[in-house]
Amino acid sequence: MRIAYISLEFPPRIFGGLGVYVDEISRELVSLGENISVFTLGDGKLKRYQDMNGVEVFRMYPLPIRDGLEIFLSAQTLSWGKGLCFLQDLLSLNQLSAASIMENGPFHLCVAHDWLGLLGAMAVKREGVPMIYHVHGLEGGRAENPNAQLIALEKKGAEIADRIITVSEAMKRELVVLGAPVEKVSVCYHGVNADFFDPDRADPTILASQRERYGFAEDDIIILFVGRLEPVKGVKELFSAMPQVLAVHAKVKLLVVGRGSLEAWAAEEVQRQGKSYVTLVTDFLDAEEKMHTYALADLCVFPSIYEPFGIVALEAAAMGKAAVVGAAGTSGLAEIVKNPATMRPTGVHVNARDPRDIAWGINLALEDLDRLKSWGKNARARVLEEFTWQKAAERTLAIYNECIG
Repeated sequence: MRIAYISLEFPPRIFGGLGVYVDEISRELVSLGENISVFTLGDGKLKRYQDMNGVEVFRMYPLPIRDGLEIFLSAQTLSWGKGLCFLQDLLSLNQLSAASIMENGPFHLCVAHDWLGLLGAMAVKREGVPMIYHVHGLEGGRAENPNAQLIALEKKGAEIADRIITVSEAMKRELVVLGAPVEKVSVCYHGVNADFFDPDRADPTILASQRERYGFAEDDIIILFVGRLEPVKGVKELFSAMPQVLAVHAKVKLLVVGRGSLEAWAAEEVQRQGKSYVTLVTDFLDAEEKMHTYALADLCVFPSIYEPFGIVALEAAAMGKAAVVGAAGTSGLAEIVKNPATMRPTGVHVNARDPRDIAWGINLALEDLDRLKSWGKNARARVLEEFTWQKAAERTLAIYNECIG
């Protein structure tokens, strides 16, 4: 089967979980004998066509058309991302991708990854190619001030698509509320490379070097946050929760790794309050550094207010780390992490909008460090059972086959 993906992100242009997913699932589907072609945005330097580990990559290089386009756009639309430059690139990516798919076909199936690829996929669908809308998140939950135009586009995509794949049961419920027919929506969890994210791979020398670089003592208890520094990730609430944690666990240190719109706020907050217990890392970490950073932690905390899935929780689990996660509202994290009431706990669920509840969850997890380690072992075992990329690819492929059936 020849499958076309339209995705804004693809290596080496990866900004978040979407790019990681498209990269991993593409390679895994190729290993199962499928032919995957990714249509994505170039940067002027990358090759227009490239074979990457068996995945065909077509990169689009649109020319700006802003002089005429800006006449037709609303003030709200112009505020997206980097404004008009982002929008014109996105429109051009979809137009060029749709044309390239038809030129380089035939394809059995076209998959739009998030609304970012919907325009091109709907154009290809009009030409007779079955279409899947793969929903990684929705505007209504993701944005503080949701854009009505994007919501309308998401509804249109759900209506036109032959099938919809999403990343969690929580997201399925949200899609049904949006208006998607429940029988059209299938849930397929992401995976994680548990051979790479493996605690046995951690080098003690590198870990010692990290401790020294961050100024951590041997008996410090390291709490790790990895993710975008955005309001939706619960960063402010986590900072507010820390005094209540320190009142019970004086040796706790918070390591915050990420970048985003709250980067300056976080740095100023650390400086203003003299928070010697917070270390903020905004440098890019390569994969090996990231793996070792997980290994350094005693506990991971991902207090997302809205999280369709949460690949960081899978990476932490693969590294044998328990996690405290935001579980209220739309939360795929609640489906990854098992709370203490279950047979094999892997962490604690909290209401991420409430700093007191975050503090309660962290204190509960740290109450018994031996128990915490056992939760971490449970977490890795659960990854190996439920969250490998092979399992994700097999489930995804079954849905693809049903779609073209």
